[in-house]
Amino acid sequence: MKRIICLALALLMLSTVFVACDEKEPATTTGDAVVTTADPNAETTEPEETLDIPLTADYEEYDFNILSAGNQVWNDFDFEEESSLPLDNAQYKRKIKVEEDYNVKITQTTKKSYSSGNGPGYQAINKQVGSGDCDYDLCIIAGYDVSVLAYTGRLYDLASIDTINLEKSWWDSNATNSLTVNGVTFFTTGEMTVSDNRAAFCLMFNKELLNNYNLDSPYDMVEEGTWTIENFGKLVKSVSEDLNQDGLYTQADRYGLLVWDDSIVGIVNAAGQRCCTIDKDSGEIQLTFYNETTQSALEKYSQIAYDKQYAFQFQRVAEGTGRTMWQADQGLFFTTLVDLLPEFREMEADFGVLPYPKLSETQEEYYSTIAPFNSNFVCVPLIQDDVERTGVIAEALSYYGKQIVTPALYDVTLVGQSTRDEESEPMLQIIFGNLVYDIGYYYQVGPYNKQLIYKLRACDDNFASMYDTYKTSANALLKVINTSYAKAVADWKVAE
Repeated sequence: MKRIICLALALLMLSTVFVACDEKEPATTTGDAVVTTADPNAETTEPEETLDIPLTADYEEYDFNILSAGNQVWNDFDFEEESSLPLDNAQYKRKIKVEEDYNVKITQTTKKSYSSGNGPGYQAINKQVGSGDCDYDLCIIAGYDVSVLAYTGRLYDLASIDTINLEKSWWDSNATNSLTVNGVTFFTTGEMTVSDNRAAFCLMFNKELLNNYNLDSPYDMVEEGTWTIENFGKLVKSVSEDLNQDGLYTQADRYGLLVWDDSIVGIVNAAGQRCCTIDKDSGEIQLTFYNETTQSALEKYSQIAYDKQYAFQFQRVAEGTGRTMWQADQGLFFTTLVDLLPEFREMEADFGVLPYPKLSETQEEYYSTIAPFNSNFVCVPLIQDDVERTGVIAEALSYYGKQIVTPALYDVTLVGQSTRDEESEPMLQIIFGNLVYDIGYYYQVGPYNKQLIYKLRACDDNFASMYDTYKTSANALLKVINTSYAKAVADWKVAE
């Protein structure tokens, strides 16, 4: 009866109408919460964080289907046997643990394809809502797609699922705080998936070149709070060599910086600024892209990245040029994603990892962007057979992701195998601890993220003009999104 009702509602729903079709009935589960006993002779420590859901339940061999779809997809769950690879083995152990504890069979479907608002993730869930069939219980979908699903009423509010606790540490509070509208969270991320950490912006630096040029350690600067864009620029402009002595600076030479196009997007967030933010009072997404701080950060970065004697934009050449030049010691710094670190574990020269620099020493934190094109977010489709069961499995996967998978990704795959120095570990902690989820980029407002990239490619530093050119269209899009989002949120709250 419940599924018939859901189907009828879904078929009547307009593109922006949000209908909550699943009543909040307690899941039929068994098991007790974890209880920890303290040793009276032991030192006082913080209590162990535990699951609030039952540790076991019998879901009668239910086929729990997860969809991963987007421009970039990661295999988080499709493992059927143990592996010699630490991360794969950890993923397998996590999956088996949850399957055995809750008597389910977890299946992951991956759809990697271009996703810019109408990609495979959007199409799959839009179809599911329209048909009223629960094809997928849980999804990890590209940022560009999931954002459209949110404001068109195709997703379940995660915050309203009793068996999900978004305040737990295995959910990323930075993501939840940045993406929640008036208490409604249609999508977020956390330890369930490795996609957030792997899509994080980072800087790599060649330790041998740093020593050969007798340059100051950026690690020390990070620790002292002096790792600024100005000091970054000084290091970059200390390295420049015409290796083949032809009088030209080409891909055959050495530079202070190998420039990834998207790096300019990260510079805005690294300065503590965002394209758009959600106003906590009105719940509306507001354009916050342009101000003196953003302008200053972009100007300083352009003076570094546009200097062709010291910086090389490798994406203007053949695919793979940046990786090849980096492995050949042709760059002191390399702007890239954390996901690429494992590719360089066989590199002869030692390298280190850094967060993007701050704009000034007065800035308290270092911020690292989640790449919009590569981003993926956890969401629950509106149509559910048993939303409480979905919440239990999502919570368990996230909890054991933190306990089992993240240590393998962090300590073994990244720190232990890819990077080769102890200093990289605290740098990764800084990067992962201050991830920036810029909602303006996911909704492609402007789209300013693309326009920034076009400016970098043209070595054009007239950012004020670019902002003004697209301001009207950006605000027009925000008006449409905010109107739709407000109705989606209001309809959800009424349905609760």
